[in-house]
Amino acid sequence: MAPQVTGAKRYWHLLSRFAAASVVATAISQLVFLLVYALGAAPVVATITAWLAGAIPNFTLNRRTWGSTGRAGLRGEILRYAIISVTTALLAALATHNAETLAQASFPDTRSAQVAVVWGAFLGTYAVMFVIKFFLVDRLVFRRKP
Repeated sequence: MAPQVTGAKRYWHLLSRFAAASVVATAISQLVFLLVYALGAAPVVATITAWLAGAIPNFTLNRRTWGSTGRAGLRGEILRYAIISVTTALLAALATHNAETLAQASFPDTRSAQVAVVWGAFLGTYAVMFVIKFFLVDRLVFRRKP
């Protein structure tokens, strides 16, 4: 059995793996958001659809990152992760809704500009939440056993 990594080394290891999982989830959710919103869906619908598309692989990859396996504790992990993830999705839905209002007023006849502004709000929300989510996932979702 390998010795347990602690301290700063542990956090750099977790952060790099968390970032990789986030890149995968972000790529999926960004593509889904752009597709659904560009096809005419409301920003909230596009946000929720994109969130669902990215949340499942993100949870699965992060569960492996923190070394959580098996069924023991899975229900609690899913519940704690869902609370954090749904809160992030709600913040993104609020941001994209407000961004669409601004984009339609600023670019009333240019759909591509509206899509760019709303997409920027979606991406920006997840960029800000990245750091917050890392600490919440580490401290609350996949807690180390004493």
